[in-house]
Amino acid sequence: MSTFGRSLDPTIPGPKGRPVIGVLPEFRRDPFESVRGWAREHGDVFNVPIPIWNLVMVNHPDLVNEVMNNREGRYSMIGPGEKPIEKLIGSALPMMEGDRFRQRRRMLTPMFGRKHLARIADTIVDEFTRRIDRWDHYADTGQTIDLQHEIAQVTLPGFLRAMYSTHLTDAQLAQVDVDMRLLMRTAAAAVFLANPPNPLPIPGTENLPLAALRLTRLVGTLVDERIARPTDDTDLLGLLVDSRYEDGTSLSRRDLRAELIALMGGGYETVVASLSHTLAHLCVNPEPAQRLYAEIDELDGATPALDDLSRLTWAKACFDEGQRLQGHPMNPRLAMRDSELGGFHIPRGTLVGTPVYTVHRDERWWAEPDNYDPTRFTDPSHPARPNNTFIPFGAGPHHCIGSGMAYMNAQFLLTLIFQRYRLETEPGWRPRHASTFSITLDGGLPVRISRIRKP
Repeated sequence: MSTFGRSLDPTIPGPKGRPVIGVLPEFRRDPFESVRGWAREHGDVFNVPIPIWNLVMVNHPDLVNEVMNNREGRYSMIGPGEKPIEKLIGSALPMMEGDRFRQRRRMLTPMFGRKHLARIADTIVDEFTRRIDRWDHYADTGQTIDLQHEIAQVTLPGFLRAMYSTHLTDAQLAQVDVDMRLLMRTAAAAVFLANPPNPLPIPGTENLPLAALRLTRLVGTLVDERIARPTDDTDLLGLLVDSRYEDGTSLSRRDLRAELIALMGGGYETVVASLSHTLAHLCVNPEPAQRLYAEIDELDGATPALDDLSRLTWAKACFDEGQRLQGHPMNPRLAMRDSELGGFHIPRGTLVGTPVYTVHRDERWWAEPDNYDPTRFTDPSHPARPNNTFIPFGAGPHHCIGSGMAYMNAQFLLTLIFQRYRLETEPGWRPRHASTFSITLDGGLPVRISRIRKP
């Protein structure tokens, strides 16, 4: 029985599981391959018996479209939690639906269009360059570093500088990174049915309330300072402060804080995860990596600019293939009314998940799906695929608003890194998925780096 729905259609196939706990142990142990195995066994619509929720997975692209691209309010990302969350912390785009969601998205969309990206591209590249150049003291030492962690220390300050026109100290950046990951772990706990971070505000411990308080204070200070001292900077913060709904009203300070925190999480942490997967696969697949070096060499050492991105097609393909193999085990929606999927009745209150990891590795659409092969995105000889077989940024109305910025950042980062360094992992090392909200690498990305010697 779901929390506010009726019993699930007993004809929906799926693993049987155990009384009460269902298949929760298998799902928590390996949500990626367990769901993929159930899809192979039970088809495009299957029940995953777990406590509390009726959970149904759909992994055919047509069904994915029905769920994620529904514009009639049948499925929701936030469900009945929208109003309580608004009262508690404010409204941000990922936690909104209906007309309010559409108005907020129209308000934010210009901030992520090419015109605005052109304004901030040079700032982002400058910050990325300064941070990546710091890696030089690791180069040629034989020291193993966690490149996933290092990438976070590059992308976060780049994002903050370009979007909020602010510089934080290294200590402040480290604290923001820790606090943001605690918030992400809380969201991941809901998706992966795992234990959330410590909910008690005990000083000296990593806990959710203190992390949320620190982030709220930081962002609140940025908002208050900008309102008190407006600038000519055309950054995201200024645009948000100046934005108006159709009726002329502006965002409340609570909504401004909530939106900025949500954008911060989506704007840097997700890129850290997907770029880490991309670099990990390039480390263990030398042929695509060598082709990437060759493409980047055509810039002749010049710092990349926005106009170069259209030429860096292999870099984009490498990133797309990294995202494909990354894949989230479940992009959830909540059925807000009774409906039908694949001939099965879906009662109100059912949690309907799209297993992106499974869709991205479905043999019907991807030949040798476990192999890293960026030519899938460049070579027209690969068979055409239906829509919604590749959805790293989601689909439908909630498609990630910052996908253009994510691609720009990824191509810039790949270029700057591969202009300077060669990356090496231990023989036999292979990337493993971590059950985090953005699907990072389990154990990080341990590499040794060496400087590229120009002839």
